[in-house]
Amino acid sequence: MARPQCDGLSYFPFDVDFFSDRKIKIIRGSEYGTDAIIIYIYLLCEIYKGKGYYIAYDDDLVCCASADTGVPEGKTRQIVQLLASKSLFDNTRFSADNLLTAASIQTRYQEAKKSTKRDVFVEPSVWILNEEATLGFIKVHPKESFSEKNPSKSEKNPDKSEKNPTKENKIKENKNKINKTKTATAIAVAPELEPAWQAFIEMRKKMRKPMTEYAMEITIKKLETLAPGDTVTQKKILEQSVERSWQSVYELKEKGGVNNGRNEKPFEPSNW
Repeated sequence: MARPQCDGLSYFPFDVDFFSDRKIKIIRGSEYGTDAIIIYIYLLCEIYKGKGYYIAYDDDLVCCASADTGVPEGKTRQIVQLLASKSLFDNTRFSADNLLTAASIQTRYQEAKKSTKRDVFVEPSVWILNEEATLGFIKVHPKESFSEKNPSKSEKNPDKSEKNPTKENKIKENKNKINKTKTATAIAVAPELEPAWQAFIEMRKKMRKPMTEYAMEITIKKLETLAPGDTVTQKKILEQSVERSWQSVYELKEKGGVNNGRNEKPFEPSNW
């Protein structure tokens, strides 16, 4: 059986003059200090081992980065913004598309992929290297070229998709229902938490930030950390996040306005 092909890299080159780079000196000298360096290297590792040349910037990534490095979530978000503003990540892709990539990242990626001796297909909307800088085996428009090579395939039987449009719609609806059910029930919670948990998941969907199974696991672990074995408090924490449209869970907010000793304000989309 052939070894499956992997988009990402198992390792990436790390320049020995990394700390001599002017941009690195700037972020290291910022108020975030070495935490900024740690987060930057962490994100590079996530990019290269995943897609290889970019990664989606979302709450799940921030949560994982914070858990793995020990840097608080709020501080992690601020550091990523700093990295983008200093062009260590492409600021346009970051601001417009919530993606982390850079010309230097994509250059290293294609250099590392040379040894595969096969075409590598990349997303046209993400790839930022110009034609001159892009190596020949990098295929930026695979979908367009494929449809152009075989224009007749969709024309041979044009009436097939027209025979049962209602049936096709029903199939799509059923698939969507199945997918939604799988997502909503992927993680089991205590029965007393179920209504609040489903409300939290539904809120995330309405915010257009649906939760992955991994994100659900992280949230459940965080609930257990905030209120170990106390499902009553865990339910209140979930209800608090739903009421305030928070994308994660936090300690119960007291009447005085302090989160049980935490003064850090939870991240909300309106803060961006």
